[in-house]
Amino acid sequence: MSFVSFEPTDSPLGAAFVSDPGPVLARMREACPVTRTVTPAGRVVWVVTREADVRAALRDPRLSLHSVPHPSGRRRRALDRTLVNYDPPDHTRLRRLAAPWLAPARLAPLRPRVDAVARRTLDALGHPERLELLGDFARPFAFAVLCEVMGVAEGDRPPVRRALDVLADSGGGTDRERESALDALDACVRDEADRERPPDGVGGVFAETVRAWRAAGGAADGPPVPRDELLDLLAMLLLAGYDSTVQALGMAVLALVTARPGTLASLAADPASVPGALDELLRVDTPGPFATTRHALSDVEVSGTMIPAGSAVLLSVHAANHDPRAHEEPHRLRLDRATRARQLSFGLGAHYCLGSAVARMSLTAALEALAVRLPHLRPAVPADRLRWGGGHQHRRLLELPLLAGTPR
Repeated sequence: MSFVSFEPTDSPLGAAFVSDPGPVLARMREACPVTRTVTPAGRVVWVVTREADVRAALRDPRLSLHSVPHPSGRRRRALDRTLVNYDPPDHTRLRRLAAPWLAPARLAPLRPRVDAVARRTLDALGHPERLELLGDFARPFAFAVLCEVMGVAEGDRPPVRRALDVLADSGGGTDRERESALDALDACVRDEADRERPPDGVGGVFAETVRAWRAAGGAADGPPVPRDELLDLLAMLLLAGYDSTVQALGMAVLALVTARPGTLASLAADPASVPGALDELLRVDTPGPFATTRHALSDVEVSGTMIPAGSAVLLSVHAANHDPRAHEEPHRLRLDRATRARQLSFGLGAHYCLGSAVARMSLTAALEALAVRLPHLRPAVPADRLRWGGGHQHRRLLELPLLAGTPR
């Protein structure tokens, strides 16, 4: 067994990693595909980087996501524990409440409304010569779509938007602001869970999920899913669905505008190519370089290295997406790449992203609208001047300034 070890002060997963994880992960993948290292906080972790290993590990039941929230002296609140903190069968009984309403076929009738949201959001910008993509377009677009899909009431939207913006910025806001945001999100999902709806009505994902919970006995004795877990699920759908879409859209557009000239405009010329191109964009970059941290329930051997029982394990989807064993010339953006559908940015197996169909629909609509309306988008600053935040498990592009007028 061999591995690379770092002292806490030498963590390779610090600020430089957040802005560009590729070089660090490539070194690990090629030199030591199962690397023992530390996080910036000094926590020892094992990092798995080769595509075949990551793919297998995402399905390995010996690598557990189970965690129990720590009591803090306050009442339980939504997001104290989320869907990614459960293993099957508990994960399955909770996920099944929302999964039918987030299936592609169920969402397909909403696509015209999502397209309309994209057009309205761009209409509000007029004819800009310059824009900041995240604040001017991605955030208002993603939030409006999320509210349409989930069925968030108009009156609840302003406080929910404020809460999501605070909670998405893991390094921003005061402790009081974050507590207030958690309280606001908790209040929203409690209202959704308690709202009376006709038994045969048709609503958004929230209404249908709550209706399914009640039909399964959630309002009676011995519920298969306790109410607290339902609240966690609803809150997670909001927070994860919002910020992940914003960040994925920002990184996709960044990849397009830094590629060869005309790449974005080519999507407008062939809208049918956008869903496939999206897989390549998700392969090239993703907000989450790693899947949610696993813990080894027993000794687990990966590529000849034994990961001891009890160890924290990071499965690098970014490294897997750039593994030359799976993708030829992985550093290049090729929108027609034959292996693009192998990307692992939505995960794999039981924990495959529950909101992936919403994300695909939103990102496809947004890219089509941007390509048609603003085909000449290009960077306003060099890539090395872009600001990044978050951490090694969820990177956040803080802003993406772009020039939009016709190049001279």
